[in-house]
Amino acid sequence: MIKKKILSTFLTMFAGFVLAQNCNCYHSIAASQTYIDGATMNIKPGDTIYLEAGNKTYLRLANFHGDANRKIVFINRGGEVKIQNTSNPYGIKLGNCSYFRFTGTGVSSIKYGIKSFGSTGNGISLDDMSTNFEVDHIEIGNSGFAGIVAKSDPTCDSTTIRGRFVQYQTILHDNYVHDTAGEGFYIGHSYYTGYPTTCNGISCILFPHVLVGVRIYNNIVENTHWDGIQVGCATEDCEIYGNKVTNYGVDALSTQNSGIQISGGTTGKCYNNYVANGTGNGIFVMGLGNNDIFNNIIVNAGYNYYPTDLTKRVHGILCDDRTTIQGRSFNFYNNTIVSPKTDGIRFMSVQSTNNKFYNNLILKPGSLGSYNQYSKENSYINVGTKLGISAILSNNYFDKDMVAVQFVDSTTNDFRLNASSSVIDAGLDLSTYGVNFDFNNAQRPVGKSFDIGAFERQIVSKIHNISDVNRFVFLYPNPCNGRFKIFFQDTNNSVYRIVLHNLLGKSVFASERNAGDITVDLQNKIAKGIYLVTINTNYERSVLKLTVE
Repeated sequence: MIKKKILSTFLTMFAGFVLAQNCNCYHSIAASQTYIDGATMNIKPGDTIYLEAGNKTYLRLANFHGDANRKIVFINRGGEVKIQNTSNPYGIKLGNCSYFRFTGTGVSSIKYGIKSFGSTGNGISLDDMSTNFEVDHIEIGNSGFAGIVAKSDPTCDSTTIRGRFVQYQTILHDNYVHDTAGEGFYIGHSYYTGYPTTCNGISCILFPHVLVGVRIYNNIVENTHWDGIQVGCATEDCEIYGNKVTNYGVDALSTQNSGIQISGGTTGKCYNNYVANGTGNGIFVMGLGNNDIFNNIIVNAGYNYYPTDLTKRVHGILCDDRTTIQGRSFNFYNNTIVSPKTDGIRFMSVQSTNNKFYNNLILKPGSLGSYNQYSKENSYINVGTKLGISAILSNNYFDKDMVAVQFVDSTTNDFRLNASSSVIDAGLDLSTYGVNFDFNNAQRPVGKSFDIGAFERQIVSKIHNISDVNRFVFLYPNPCNGRFKIFFQDTNNSVYRIVLHNLLGKSVFASERNAGDITVDLQNKIAKGIYLVTINTNYERSVLKLTVE
């Protein structure tokens, strides 16, 4: 009896210990609290920390650590959390934190439930060796420098230099960043090839840490005085997509005014972005190579940058050799570029090889004018052939106006294609390059081949915009864990095909079903991320966005 009692007591204590270690507990940060040190709290991976609604001058969070399977979640509760100051060097700072999500989705009726306005520096700083984080549904405005900064600058103690620290899984999405005195997004360090500084009175070069696993998507960026989005030192697995960047480079500084700047040390994909009405290049590429730039829309790049000084050149896309690894390539597919101040694409990389320019639609480049020092063809894509650049150009479409291309409505920047467009089915099939979708994430190709430019004209009687829900059909729950249900508003629809694609265009699920609501169970069968659910019925087609968490 004694042994049984001791064993029973031990098991009870052990069960309590396990529960304490994995409790998924809830905690609260009052509106009056501005600094919270996770090291002084009993915070465990998987816990949720509520930011109570109200006003703060700043918010500093330090030393919070989840793990790979259980993020710590910071989320607003009860309304909007508004952070505003004019004297602090940041609005929000998360230092030495890992495996966390910081989100403003606490109230369904408020899109950006956490707001950071003002500060003499950054709206949000993610630093002090913070890693493996997700920041979403935050509004940042009127910051004294950048909107969102995510990097740990190299220091003389060497803790954050290359080889000592890697910033993994930097995920920033669905944020609204505007009216910043510096960059909208400043991700990774600018000096990939070495940052000159002084340590203990001795001049030296420090190499900043790299980033692996960057995702910057679905953000709105407006009125930035410097670059809209700048990403540097992202040496592996970087994707920048689905962002809208407008009125960038307000200060017109020639080295700080790109819509999207793919800075030194960066590789990966940049696609489905809309970039318009800035003083600098729409997209400036100075990466490592093996950069794929596709399905982007770039409008009026540099249109207001010293408009009467034609020697100050601005391009739709500019690419050079700042950090190119010799033998790698840069690829430009299906971009729509309209009215850049100078060239459509200016390519100056001599270190790269087998660079590809396919299916790009380029209209009205400014260098077609009387000051053009190149041939007219080079005004559209200038590859510097005299420099011995290795480039393959095929199935691009160039024109001095928009008449033949037949956009739906160029006056409102609706660059979808009318049925009479001359660029329909005129492109190369790029399916083998992973480009199986267009700017609206609709499938490519439709018809005989790819259409040229960012949009693929969809041949359907009716198509709904990509969304989470629409009047015809909706998904629930969304986000989900891989198991979701498709509900139909009109029970008379006869569903004949359902296809689930990832954002690289790969089909991960397909099924033919009869009418009626449908449950799809892919739990533990597909990876976390964004998917497109295409549903065809007897008379219409819908494409919906699904998030798997």
